[in-house]
Amino acid sequence: MVSIERRPTTDTPPSHRPRRRFAAAVAAAALLPAGLAATAAADPQTVPNGPWTGENGSSLAGIHSYEQLWSTLGQIEQRAQGSFDLSAAPLQSNTGRDIPVVTIGDGPTSVMYIANQHGNEFVVSEGMLDLVQSISGNSQAAQEIRDQLTVTIVPRVNVDGFDADVTDTDGDTTPWRQNYDPRCTQAPCDPFYAIGRGYDINRYHSYSDNAYDHPYLEGDDNLNPVPEAIAMRLLWDERQPELVIDFHHQGTYVDEDGKMITGSTMWPNADEEAAKLGISDEFADTVERSQRAVSVMLTELEQYGYANITRYPSTSTPGIARNAYGLLGSASVLFELRGGIDAKSNGYIAKTAANAGQAVLEAVADGSWETASLEPVKNIRERGDYVSDPHE
Repeated sequence: MVSIERRPTTDTPPSHRPRRRFAAAVAAAALLPAGLAATAAADPQTVPNGPWTGENGSSLAGIHSYEQLWSTLGQIEQRAQGSFDLSAAPLQSNTGRDIPVVTIGDGPTSVMYIANQHGNEFVVSEGMLDLVQSISGNSQAAQEIRDQLTVTIVPRVNVDGFDADVTDTDGDTTPWRQNYDPRCTQAPCDPFYAIGRGYDINRYHSYSDNAYDHPYLEGDDNLNPVPEAIAMRLLWDERQPELVIDFHHQGTYVDEDGKMITGSTMWPNADEEAAKLGISDEFADTVERSQRAVSVMLTELEQYGYANITRYPSTSTPGIARNAYGLLGSASVLFELRGGIDAKSNGYIAKTAANAGQAVLEAVADGSWETASLEPVKNIRERGDYVSDPHE
């Protein structure tokens, strides 16, 4: 059974042109009755009460392997409309694997989406595949995105942590949270390192002038030990995106009414580090632009009955992608979707990521995100209590 790591807690809406959706009605119809029926024997904890891991088959069922991911992206490239490029990230993983990077469109504004930095948070990679297929198609919305934007999508950053044929020093196999870098076998090790396994990629994004800089050592150096994080920063250097969105999973949480939370979002909050760098004013502007992107997402997802989005109780660690790219000047958003569920429910998670991602691209393409109301952000609820799997 795959176990998703759970992290402890701590104007008017923008108007958009009519959009072609990702079969939202199908996903909505599939979720609620299936979840309720599958867990009828369990004591209700949430509404709906499930689905949970293992109820309807392996949570990895239907998830593209490394080889399948590359193959599917190649197939999409063959039938893509407009500008489409499938290439490898600037650096390989520690097992020598290429990280797939998709570039769609050739417009003047750059946007960058990354997903699956944590190897056991893999359903969002399927959402990025859905999005790649949609915006490379022949719809009017897709054509306008390609004309106005250059979209960089990295559907799976942590290719090793998802399905590399490796074990850590405890004999555990993937998928796991970290990358693969088992050099440190006893403490002390670097910050955010799992002994005998590897690094949390999403803590090692450099926010200095040097992409190879270790974010937790004083001064400029070339000591960043995480090739996947360096690769994302090198892409950022090359693309200079106006906006970065980072897609993850979280555990299962409930709101104050007992309704299951299906996603949580957050913007940059490294205010202390910004002050140290003397960029507080610039960072405040970046935070506001990030919140406008969040507002677009919240407004889009409000129409779907299966989406219940809250504020993510995030830390201010500067090496997190959301904070690092915010400190570098890009609007930056974290989007965490419910994880640790089975294959039958993965579809609505993937669709939530795809729908939110496309809504933001359309808003950036037509410029409406710049004037999006901040009211949805002001009214966003805090994430509620964690709920454990009743079958564990």
